[in-house]
This record gives sequence, structure tokens and C-alpha cells, in this order.
Amino acid sequence: MALFDLDFDRKGEYKIHVRKFFLFPEFWMEPKNKLPIPLKWKSVKFSNVNKSRIPSEKGIYAFVLIPSYNNFFKTRYLFYAGKTNRTLKKRFTEYLSEKDGKGKPRAKVFEMLNLYDGHLYFYYSEVKNTNDVDLCEEQLINTFVPHINFQIPIAKIKPELKYIYE
Repeated sequence: MALFDLDFDRKGEYKIHVRKFFLFPEFWMEPKNKLPIPLKWKSVKFSNVNKSRIPSEKGIYAFVLIPSYNNFFKTRYLFYAGKTNRTLKKRFTEYLSEKDGKGKPRAKVFEMLNLYDGHLYFYYSEVKNTNDVDLCEEQLINTFVPHINFQIPIAKIKPELKYIYE
């Protein structure tokens, strides 16, 4: 039975919340998939009020969905991994604008930021060296293949399926 066979009596609105994740533990553990440097992750709830808490340093970041559900253990879903050679604060601010539809929002990012508003967390780690920033982002995307990222450096996407990832 597929999830689409279920009837939640919600007029099909649940369909936009179905996500597929690449979960491959052996792949995570391969030495070639380790991060090139140790990272010190911090996180804030993704909202305008937390903009001042984001540092003015370059680094890598991830959007993680953490469901708010009382009396249950913490559950997390990695949706997106990225980097910035500007500052994390600037990138955070750009995402706030993208959430509001300013500029040319990317469809999958816009949907993530709005569908899960109030449940998204911005995880970040400052990285001083530009080369390390690039390597860390590439390693995270290649290893975890986050759902919202559509460019996976080591993966080859069949041309006829490319629309799924864009």
C-alpha cells in the first residue's frame, strides 16, 4: 500500500508533505565520506527574530525539520545543506527574503520554508577557510543527499528525471 492510498479525510492536502530520504548507513560510515575538518554546530529556529544570533562569518549550514510534538523524543529531518562564502548572517537573511517570495525564489526552497514554517531550524558552523567551506558542503550533500538540494556533485541524474530535483 502506498501512502497515497491512505485517506486522511483532508482532501489530499497531505500529498505535498510526502518526502523521500536517502538513508544509507554504510555510505555514511565510509572513510571517503567523512568531513575534512571538525565542525562545531549551533542551531536556531528559522525566524526573523533569530537573525541577530547568526554570526558574521562564512561557513556551512543546514535546514532541519524538527516536529513539535509533545511527550515524544526529538526527531529530525535534514532537508537542505549549503555553504556561504559571504556570511552566515547574510545567507540567513537571504533565506528570510526567499521565504517571503522576494526576488526569484527557488520552488523547492520556497515550499520548504513556508510549508514547515515554525518547525525549521537553521544549523550552522563557522568555517574560516574558503576551501574547507566548499569541501564540507560538497561532502554533506554527497553523503546525505538532502531532499531539497538538487545538485548532488557525485550523482548522475538521468536527464528525464532532472525535473524532480529542480
